[in-house]
Amino acid sequence: MSSPTSDLLDSLPVQLSQQLKEHVNQVLLEIIRSNSVSQFAQNTPVLAKFREAIAHGDSKDDVEFLRHFRALVPITSYEPYKPFVAKFFASPCKEIDVKDLFAPGLPCFLAITSATSGKEPKIFPRYQLPPPYSQRRALTIPSSERTIFAPSSLKHSKYSKALKIDCEDGQSSRNLVVCSVSTGYLRVRMNWNAEDDMDRLDLWSKPVT
Repeated sequence: MSSPTSDLLDSLPVQLSQQLKEHVNQVLLEIIRSNSVSQFAQNTPVLAKFREAIAHGDSKDDVEFLRHFRALVPITSYEPYKPFVAKFFASPCKEIDVKDLFAPGLPCFLAITSATSGKEPKIFPRYQLPPPYSQRRALTIPSSERTIFAPSSLKHSKYSKALKIDCEDGQSSRNLVVCSVSTGYLRVRMNWNAEDDMDRLDLWSKPVT
């Protein structure tokens, strides 16, 4: 495939092009800085050069920070992530071991990819987006005696498994669902957690008109 004759940004008016560049850099910067304190960012060998550059430079300089990221963070395969993802499947799985693993806090769910060509599916933790970038407010399905049962509500709440995570207080635990990306994001939008799934078995919704 031949390369385009000009950069897409160059096709925009100068002012719009500059605004777009600044917006992209700002969003990227917020993501990188937030995730740079994660266990993965602090320990994976593939980011060693990036960590070293940041440690020896001015980490508060946004321009330098982004320059180091673009120059020193390589495109990676799934292999560097596998030992970190495996922590979710440890028994017991302790919150302290998986908290801030790839991003701040705990993931909303673990997304499982479809296995292709006989290969094993891959697991990717999916985290809640920050408020400025989060999707529309969570949806709710009303429950009423005069509604029609929606089989899809059961289908979309189904998942492959739920992993138990022992909380830091030593007394409680929470379940982390392993499911497809589409199912996981629907569960997030609907504000469904695994602990309450049994209560949703009789979920009803208004008929579609």
